[in-house]
Amino acid sequence: MLNNTHAIERRVFRTFWADGLLDLFGAVGVFGIGMAWTFDLVVVGALVPAVLVPLWQPLRQRLIEPRLGLVEFSEQRERRNNARLLTTALFGVGTLILVVALYFGRTRLGMDAPVSLIAGLPAILLAVLGIVTAFLTASPRFLAYAAILGGFGIGGAAYGLEPGPILVLASVPISVAALWVFLHFLRQNPVAGDAA
Repeated sequence: MLNNTHAIERRVFRTFWADGLLDLFGAVGVFGIGMAWTFDLVVVGALVPAVLVPLWQPLRQRLIEPRLGLVEFSEQRERRNNARLLTTALFGVGTLILVVALYFGRTRLGMDAPVSLIAGLPAILLAVLGIVTAFLTASPRFLAYAAILGGFGIGGAAYGLEPGPILVLASVPISVAALWVFLHFLRQNPVAGDAA
């Protein structure tokens, strides 16, 4: 019976992230960070995730829970998820600091040859975060978002674009996909009484 409960919890966990809300948050985050970098407000870009995080729970309660209900995972799963999320958040902050330091310190560091590729580093590091998210959420579509970010990072840098425009451009296909996933979820899961 206990093994069956763990199997059910694993399946529920996998579908927990299938609503597209995290996808939309990711797309908005990439766009917001890209716009901040475009206008040379890199510090504001670092605040984008901090602005999005408090919106998560209210939006989930308003848009997702009326359709699927409230899911409560076991204490063990919650502890593991919290530890993974903390690790991911620390990784994200650390990589952002690294990117900003490399980008603004590139001349002092004597990075002449690969300077153009440094412009793609924020997108590439966000791609790494996308890969981590895919494993944290057991949602393979985040690997596709990571591929988009990595491709735009390398391609945009090779083309001579700055980090901001690279991220803004990468956010377009991610936003389209995220919106499709979210709208599909809303269509497939109407609120009781809305189906009529």
